[in-house]
Amino acid sequence: MKTLKETNCHITLADKGFTRYKIVIARNASLSIIHAAEELRGFLNRISGASFQIVYDNVIQTEYEIIIGDNSHIRTLNLNIDFENLGTDGFTLLTAGKTLVIAGSEKRGCLYGVYTFLEDYLGCRFFTEDVIVIPQRNAISLPEINDTQIPVLEYRESYFKDYWDGDFYARLKCNGNAGRLTEMHGFKMEYCHFVHSFNALVPPDKYFDSHPEYFSEVNGIRIKDRTQLCLTNPDVLEIAKNTVRKWILNNPNAAIISVSQNDWHNYCTCEKCRSVDEYEGSHAGTLIRFVNSIAESIEDEFPAIAIDTLAYQYTRKPPKHIRPNKNVIIRLCSIECCFSHPLADCDSDFKADLIGWSKICERLHVWDYVVNFAHTLSPFPNFHVLQPNIKFFIEHNVTGIFEEGNNSDRESGEFNALKQYIIAKLLWNPDYDVDAGIAEFMTAYYGMAAYEIKRYFDLIHDMISPDIHMRIYDSPHTAYLSKDMLDKADIIFDRAERLAENETILARVQKLRLSVRYVRIVNIPMDETNRSAIVEEFIEDVRNSGVTSYREGGKLEHTEPLLRDGKI
Repeated sequence: MKTLKETNCHITLADKGFTRYKIVIARNASLSIIHAAEELRGFLNRISGASFQIVYDNVIQTEYEIIIGDNSHIRTLNLNIDFENLGTDGFTLLTAGKTLVIAGSEKRGCLYGVYTFLEDYLGCRFFTEDVIVIPQRNAISLPEINDTQIPVLEYRESYFKDYWDGDFYARLKCNGNAGRLTEMHGFKMEYCHFVHSFNALVPPDKYFDSHPEYFSEVNGIRIKDRTQLCLTNPDVLEIAKNTVRKWILNNPNAAIISVSQNDWHNYCTCEKCRSVDEYEGSHAGTLIRFVNSIAESIEDEFPAIAIDTLAYQYTRKPPKHIRPNKNVIIRLCSIECCFSHPLADCDSDFKADLIGWSKICERLHVWDYVVNFAHTLSPFPNFHVLQPNIKFFIEHNVTGIFEEGNNSDRESGEFNALKQYIIAKLLWNPDYDVDAGIAEFMTAYYGMAAYEIKRYFDLIHDMISPDIHMRIYDSPHTAYLSKDMLDKADIIFDRAERLAENETILARVQKLRLSVRYVRIVNIPMDETNRSAIVEEFIEDVRNSGVTSYREGGKLEHTEPLLRDGKI
């Protein structure tokens, strides 16, 4: 985050329900700037009780204005704002005499500037879609402001299923593919075929029977099921080029096209593929050659489009010789790593791969993982590594981060909403005060029970020691989920439930408690007298809570028989 802040004097935007200020935008303002002005007006009205108006820049200019975006009024102030340097997402907040300026691009910069002004200077908080803090003030007085923020990350995705409302995602300043971000939000970094696209590029059902040589040779046999592509086959390359071009033409808003391996192994080991990969010292060798050829075929006609591919599992290691083309994005994945300790300290192989890719590609993104995918209800105490890992990525030239949370059920998983909020804050500003953010969130989300919930939060994180390595497919039988911890957690939750001041807060506390109950359930011996009744009560509470899955891709009806039979 490039940032400059200076504060001294003050101006008063509203006092005792009255304002002289108008919000000024250009007559030809983009939908995003119009939305920014409407958002600002709405929140200012609610904060102060005053009635702010939006006007165009053809009105007579006064000193009592909030100017949003590049228009005739901002130009008369001669502020020398470098709009080009701000890019699509950066902004400048500036007081010029009695005037407040929110300058940024017509795409997302002005909108992000409005949200940052509301948060940093007026105390608003956007914790979830429906948990928003709007302070009430008799007067809105401001210091002298000179605050420029330009995010270091071009792509920011805090990915938790169905927390993707467009207004909420924009307020978090996330611009990733999952958010329901429309033109009024400045759109997003939109993908075409988000990931694992080989079967869509060259469909096995269409080509395998007549051309098995297009697909992976494994143990001397070309395979159709769970296959990859034969990346050295020239016909495969031509089909893929034509497919990519069709995708671009059919998806005019897409900025990134995914050309990436399927979500399994079975890479091609034919003689040509094997020769290239051995020369490059990595299976990324054939992949990057293939992706580069596609990227080169579109770069003149579609200079704004990038081709994205994965450095994932068998392609994670960077190649020795080939270099990604300038319009290629490498998305390095941390799926095998430990998430109880910072990646910089705990996983030397991943660290080496990150450093290696950072030296050879212009656009390096990371696909990171932040929940337990095998047991999404199970506690996953990793908040203490979120900030160091994001900083670690950025220190090694990463320009985009995808943090994958629960992708099969909005409601499953513990601390989902808090985790999404903290991650979004860090993706915008890696130096964000995480402890303060957690405290603010818990107060707003858990009310009078917040103190006890924070005690539980600290309890599970205190279970992590230097010798405990936590991974995203850990069993609930793991050491950091001990009986002693569960016993202490139950005492805490008993108190939290008693403190909950209304049904909404109580429901949130009880839903969070499902994590502790889940671990207990899977550890109850089959010969326990009351086991069946305890399991059935838990299953009913899970269903009533809105949870629809216990693991990635695992629906309730698939997992609950395993709970009943003690097979988890």
